[in-house]
Amino acid sequence: MQKIISWNVASVRARLPLLLDFLKEEQPDIVLLQEVKATEETFPFIDIQAAGYQVILSGQRGYNGVAILSRESLQNPLIKLPDFQDTTPPQARFCQAESSDGLIYISVYVPNGNPPEKDPSDTTKLTYKLHWMDALIKHIKYLTQSDKKVIIGGDFNVIEKDTDVYNPAAYKTNALMLPSVRESFSRLSGLPITNALRLFHPEPHTYSFWDFQKGAWPKNNGMLLDAIFVSDNLKDSLTDATIHKHIRGKPKTSDHAPVGCLLSD
Repeated sequence: MQKIISWNVASVRARLPLLLDFLKEEQPDIVLLQEVKATEETFPFIDIQAAGYQVILSGQRGYNGVAILSRESLQNPLIKLPDFQDTTPPQARFCQAESSDGLIYISVYVPNGNPPEKDPSDTTKLTYKLHWMDALIKHIKYLTQSDKKVIIGGDFNVIEKDTDVYNPAAYKTNALMLPSVRESFSRLSGLPITNALRLFHPEPHTYSFWDFQKGAWPKNNGMLLDAIFVSDNLKDSLTDATIHKHIRGKPKTSDHAPVGCLLSD
Protein backbone atom coordinates (compact mmCIF):
# COMPACT_ATOMS: atom_id res chain seq x y z
CA MET A 1 0.00 0.00 0.00
CA GLN A 2 1.27 3.47 -0.88
CA LYS A 3 0.06 6.59 0.94
CA ILE A 4 0.32 9.90 -0.91
CA ILE A 5 -0.39 13.29 0.65
CA SER A 6 -0.73 16.71 -0.96
CA TRP A 7 -0.65 19.81 1.24
CA ASN A 8 -0.40 23.54 0.76
CA VAL A 9 1.54 24.27 3.95
CA ALA A 10 1.58 28.07 3.58
CA SER A 11 5.27 28.25 4.63
CA VAL A 12 7.17 25.08 5.44
CA ARG A 13 9.23 26.78 8.12
CA ALA A 14 6.18 28.20 9.90
CA ARG A 15 4.49 24.78 9.83
CA LEU A 16 7.58 22.64 10.42
CA PRO A 17 6.59 21.25 13.87
CA LEU A 18 3.12 20.46 12.56
CA LEU A 19 4.53 18.89 9.38
CA LEU A 20 6.95 16.71 11.33
CA ASP A 21 4.17 15.56 13.66
CA PHE A 22 1.99 14.79 10.65
CA LEU A 23 4.75 12.76 8.99
CA LYS A 24 5.22 10.77 12.19
CA GLU A 25 1.47 10.24 12.63
CA GLU A 26 0.55 9.32 9.06
CA GLN A 27 3.79 7.79 7.76
CA PRO A 28 3.10 8.78 4.13
CA ASP A 29 5.31 7.43 1.36
CA ILE A 30 5.09 10.59 -0.75
CA VAL A 31 4.22 14.15 0.27
CA LEU A 32 3.55 16.82 -2.35
CA LEU A 33 3.94 20.27 -0.79
CA GLN A 34 2.86 23.65 -2.11
CA GLU A 35 3.55 27.23 -1.07
CA VAL A 36 6.66 26.21 0.85
CA LYS A 37 8.03 29.78 0.62
CA ALA A 38 11.63 28.63 0.94
CA THR A 39 14.77 28.34 -1.17
CA GLU A 40 17.58 25.78 -1.20
CA GLU A 41 19.27 27.89 1.50
CA THR A 42 16.26 28.16 3.81
CA PHE A 43 14.35 24.90 3.33
CA PRO A 44 14.60 22.66 6.46
CA PHE A 45 16.33 19.77 4.69
CA ILE A 46 18.01 18.44 7.84
CA ASP A 47 14.74 18.12 9.77
CA ILE A 48 12.89 16.53 6.86
CA GLN A 49 15.72 14.10 6.13
CA ALA A 50 15.90 13.16 9.81
CA ALA A 51 12.21 12.24 9.56
CA GLY A 52 13.12 9.78 6.79
CA TYR A 53 12.41 11.74 3.63
CA GLN A 54 14.48 12.97 0.72
CA VAL A 55 13.44 16.26 -0.87
CA ILE A 56 13.01 17.48 -4.44
CA LEU A 57 12.52 21.25 -4.27
CA SER A 58 11.54 24.03 -6.61
CA GLY A 59 11.92 26.92 -4.20
CA GLN A 60 11.33 30.64 -4.16
CA ARG A 61 12.07 33.24 -1.53
CA GLY A 62 8.98 34.36 0.35
CA TYR A 63 6.48 33.17 -2.26
CA ASN A 64 5.23 30.05 -4.02
CA GLY A 65 7.56 27.05 -3.96
CA VAL A 66 6.71 23.36 -4.30
CA ALA A 67 8.42 20.20 -3.12
CA ILE A 68 8.21 16.42 -3.17
CA LEU A 69 9.12 14.45 -0.05
CA SER A 70 9.78 10.76 -0.57
CA ARG A 71 10.79 7.79 1.57
CA GLU A 72 12.55 6.23 -1.40
CA SER A 73 15.10 7.76 -3.73
CA LEU A 74 13.60 9.63 -6.67
CA GLN A 75 15.19 10.35 -10.01
CA ASN A 76 14.81 12.57 -13.07
CA PRO A 77 13.78 15.71 -11.16
CA LEU A 78 12.08 18.47 -13.15
CA ILE A 79 11.53 21.81 -11.46
CA LYS A 80 10.13 23.88 -14.32
CA LEU A 81 6.87 23.33 -16.18
CA PRO A 82 7.82 22.31 -19.74
CA ASP A 83 6.83 24.58 -22.64
CA PHE A 84 5.85 27.48 -20.41
CA GLN A 85 7.26 30.93 -21.01
CA ASP A 86 7.62 32.19 -17.45
CA THR A 87 7.99 35.66 -16.02
CA THR A 88 11.22 37.17 -14.73
CA PRO A 89 11.94 36.05 -12.09
CA PRO A 90 10.22 32.71 -12.72
CA GLN A 91 7.54 31.50 -10.32
CA ALA A 92 8.24 28.19 -8.55
CA ARG A 93 4.97 26.32 -9.04
CA PHE A 94 5.89 22.92 -10.53
CA CYS A 95 7.99 20.00 -9.37
CA GLN A 96 8.23 16.47 -10.79
CA ALA A 97 10.24 13.35 -10.01
CA GLU A 98 10.13 9.64 -10.80
CA SER A 99 10.39 6.51 -8.66
CA SER A 100 12.54 3.52 -9.52
CA ASP A 101 9.45 1.61 -10.70
CA GLY A 102 8.38 4.38 -13.05
CA LEU A 103 5.72 6.29 -11.11
CA ILE A 104 5.84 10.01 -11.84
CA TYR A 105 4.92 12.36 -8.99
CA ILE A 106 4.01 15.99 -9.67
CA SER A 107 3.36 18.79 -7.18
CA VAL A 108 1.62 21.88 -8.56
CA TYR A 109 0.64 25.25 -7.16
CA VAL A 110 -1.66 26.80 -9.75
CA PRO A 111 -1.62 30.63 -9.81
CA ASN A 112 -4.48 32.42 -8.10
CA GLY A 113 -5.15 34.80 -10.98
CA ASN A 114 -6.93 37.62 -9.15
CA PRO A 115 -5.96 41.23 -9.97
CA PRO A 116 -4.07 43.50 -7.57
CA GLU A 117 -6.38 45.24 -5.11
CA LYS A 118 -5.19 48.62 -6.36
CA ASP A 119 -6.13 47.83 -9.97
CA PRO A 120 -9.13 45.48 -10.34
CA SER A 121 -9.04 45.92 -14.12
CA ASP A 122 -5.56 44.39 -14.44
CA THR A 123 -5.91 40.94 -16.06
CA THR A 124 -2.18 40.15 -16.17
CA LYS A 125 -2.36 37.55 -13.39
CA LEU A 126 -5.42 35.88 -14.90
CA THR A 127 -3.70 35.62 -18.28
CA TYR A 128 -0.65 34.10 -16.56
CA LYS A 129 -2.87 31.58 -14.79
CA LEU A 130 -4.61 30.47 -17.98
CA HIS A 131 -1.33 30.13 -19.88
CA TRP A 132 0.16 28.18 -16.97
CA MET A 133 -2.80 25.81 -16.94
CA ASP A 134 -2.53 25.37 -20.72
CA ALA A 135 1.10 24.29 -20.30
CA LEU A 136 0.18 21.92 -17.46
CA ILE A 137 -2.58 20.32 -19.55
CA LYS A 138 -0.17 19.87 -22.45
CA HIS A 139 2.42 18.23 -20.19
CA ILE A 140 -0.04 15.86 -18.49
CA LYS A 141 -1.50 14.96 -21.89
CA TYR A 142 1.98 14.08 -23.14
CA LEU A 143 2.66 11.89 -20.10
CA THR A 144 -0.65 10.05 -20.28
CA GLN A 145 -0.38 9.53 -24.04
CA SER A 146 3.02 7.95 -23.32
CA ASP A 147 1.21 5.57 -20.93
CA LYS A 148 3.16 6.88 -17.93
CA LYS A 149 1.83 6.24 -14.45
CA VAL A 150 1.27 9.71 -13.04
CA ILE A 151 0.13 11.16 -9.72
CA ILE A 152 -0.57 14.92 -9.60
CA GLY A 153 -1.33 16.65 -6.34
CA GLY A 154 -1.68 20.28 -5.54
CA ASP A 155 -3.54 23.47 -4.86
CA PHE A 156 -5.38 24.05 -8.15
CA ASN A 157 -6.92 27.39 -7.16
CA VAL A 158 -10.22 26.65 -8.86
CA ILE A 159 -13.70 26.23 -7.44
CA GLU A 160 -14.87 23.65 -9.96
CA LYS A 161 -18.54 23.54 -8.90
CA ASP A 162 -20.84 25.89 -7.01
CA THR A 163 -21.21 23.19 -4.35
CA ASP A 164 -17.43 23.37 -3.73
CA VAL A 165 -17.77 26.66 -1.85
CA TYR A 166 -19.88 27.79 1.09
CA ASN A 167 -21.22 30.87 -0.73
CA PRO A 168 -20.86 30.70 -4.53
CA ALA A 169 -22.53 34.06 -5.09
CA ALA A 170 -19.68 35.78 -3.24
CA TYR A 171 -17.10 34.33 -5.65
CA LYS A 172 -18.79 34.70 -9.04
CA THR A 173 -16.29 37.32 -10.22
CA ASN A 174 -13.30 35.76 -8.44
CA ALA A 175 -10.58 34.15 -10.57
CA LEU A 176 -11.22 30.90 -8.70
CA MET A 177 -14.65 30.62 -10.37
CA LEU A 178 -14.41 32.44 -13.69
CA PRO A 179 -15.75 30.42 -16.65
CA SER A 180 -12.35 30.52 -18.38
CA VAL A 181 -10.65 29.02 -15.30
CA ARG A 182 -13.31 26.37 -14.86
CA GLU A 183 -13.01 25.49 -18.53
CA SER A 184 -9.25 25.02 -18.18
CA PHE A 185 -9.75 22.78 -15.16
CA SER A 186 -12.39 20.84 -17.07
CA ARG A 187 -9.89 20.21 -19.88
CA LEU A 188 -7.37 18.97 -17.33
CA SER A 189 -9.94 16.72 -15.64
CA GLY A 190 -11.00 15.45 -19.07
CA LEU A 191 -7.61 13.87 -19.68
CA PRO A 192 -7.24 10.15 -18.83
CA ILE A 193 -6.77 10.97 -15.14
CA THR A 194 -9.03 10.42 -12.13
CA ASN A 195 -9.73 12.87 -9.33
CA ALA A 196 -9.29 10.62 -6.29
CA LEU A 197 -11.25 12.86 -3.92
CA ARG A 198 -14.20 13.06 -6.31
CA LEU A 199 -14.16 9.29 -6.70
CA PHE A 200 -14.46 8.59 -2.97
CA HIS A 201 -16.19 11.80 -1.85
CA PRO A 202 -18.71 12.93 -4.49
CA GLU A 203 -20.87 14.60 -1.86
CA PRO A 204 -21.28 18.42 -2.05
CA HIS A 205 -19.66 20.85 0.38
CA THR A 206 -16.48 18.84 0.81
CA TYR A 207 -13.83 21.45 1.60
CA SER A 208 -10.02 21.55 1.84
CA PHE A 209 -9.50 25.28 2.51
CA TRP A 210 -10.83 27.62 5.19
CA ASP A 211 -9.65 31.23 5.22
CA PHE A 212 -7.92 32.59 8.31
CA GLN A 213 -10.34 35.55 8.29
CA LYS A 214 -13.91 35.99 9.58
CA GLY A 215 -14.09 32.76 11.55
CA ALA A 216 -14.20 30.63 8.42
CA TRP A 217 -13.01 27.43 10.12
CA PRO A 218 -15.49 27.26 13.03
CA LYS A 219 -18.32 28.28 10.68
CA ASN A 220 -17.22 25.71 8.06
CA ASN A 221 -17.09 28.48 5.47
CA GLY A 222 -14.74 26.58 3.20
CA MET A 223 -13.98 25.71 -0.38
CA LEU A 224 -12.42 22.83 -2.25
CA LEU A 225 -9.18 24.00 -3.88
CA ASP A 226 -6.93 20.95 -3.49
CA ALA A 227 -6.92 17.67 -5.39
CA ILE A 228 -4.98 14.52 -6.16
CA PHE A 229 -5.27 13.03 -9.65
CA VAL A 230 -3.97 9.65 -10.75
CA SER A 231 -3.60 8.54 -14.35
CA ASP A 232 -6.29 6.07 -15.38
CA ASN A 233 -3.77 3.24 -15.58
CA LEU A 234 -3.56 3.60 -11.77
CA LYS A 235 -7.29 4.04 -11.11
CA ASP A 236 -7.89 0.39 -10.24
CA SER A 237 -5.19 0.67 -7.56
CA LEU A 238 -7.00 3.48 -5.71
CA THR A 239 -8.46 2.20 -2.46
CA ASP A 240 -9.28 5.44 -0.61
CA ALA A 241 -8.98 9.22 -0.59
CA THR A 242 -9.54 11.67 2.22
CA ILE A 243 -9.13 15.20 3.54
CA HIS A 244 -7.29 15.38 6.86
CA LYS A 245 -9.57 18.09 8.22
CA HIS A 246 -8.37 17.78 11.81
CA ILE A 247 -5.05 19.36 10.81
CA ARG A 248 -6.87 22.59 9.92
CA GLY A 249 -8.12 22.79 13.51
CA LYS A 250 -4.65 22.65 15.08
CA PRO A 251 -2.78 25.72 16.37
CA LYS A 252 -0.42 27.53 13.98
CA THR A 253 -1.70 25.52 11.04
CA SER A 254 -2.09 26.24 7.32
CA ASP A 255 -5.40 27.47 5.90
CA HIS A 256 -5.38 24.30 3.77
CA ALA A 257 -5.90 20.78 5.09
CA PRO A 258 -3.80 17.94 3.65
CA VAL A 259 -5.53 15.71 1.10
CA GLY A 260 -4.45 12.13 0.57
CA CYS A 261 -5.02 8.91 -1.30
CA LEU A 262 -4.08 5.26 -0.95
CA LEU A 263 -2.84 3.03 -3.76
CA SER A 264 -2.64 -0.74 -3.46
CA ASP A 265 0.56 -2.46 -4.54
